[in-house]
Amino acid sequence: MNFQPTHGQKSSLGLYGLVTDGYRPIPDELRFVLRQLDGKRKRTYVIWRATHPEKGYVTPADMGDAFMQAAGSADQMTVEVRLPAADGEGHLYTVGRPDPADGTTTLIPISDDRAVRVFSNEIFTADEAAVIFYTYYLTDAVSQPYVLRELDLSNELSEER
Repeated sequence: MNFQPTHGQKSSLGLYGLVTDGYRPIPDELRFVLRQLDGKRKRTYVIWRATHPEKGYVTPADMGDAFMQAAGSADQMTVEVRLPAADGEGHLYTVGRPDPADGTTTLIPISDDRAVRVFSNEIFTADEAAVIFYTYYLTDAVSQPYVLRELDLSNELSEER
């Protein structure tokens, strides 16, 4: 490993660690992890800028207010990002393609008994999501051409499967 890790990660299995290039370059590592999502046992993945990466490990307390997460399976996943807004508060968004949603929705599993409903333009493959994750890793933002749909946290965001 030739660099100082900057981001923490949490797997579906609840394991915390640093995002590193110990096994493969960061873009390939993100793609590898996202390809492991199966919608059953492995359903979620989260990264965030670590508050104190120099200590060499991360815990739940190191997770800040901004993060990117994916849920689902390698062939159908949703990507969400929590970003600070001008009002100083963190806002949660679903990432989507700029093409208008055609009105159809899909349920993406997030646990054994819960799922989130997303529009057709908000479903990605692992390879597509890896590009979004790598951009977030580099810039702490979601780049164009992707669009953000803010989620209303005062409403229940998931439903029974």
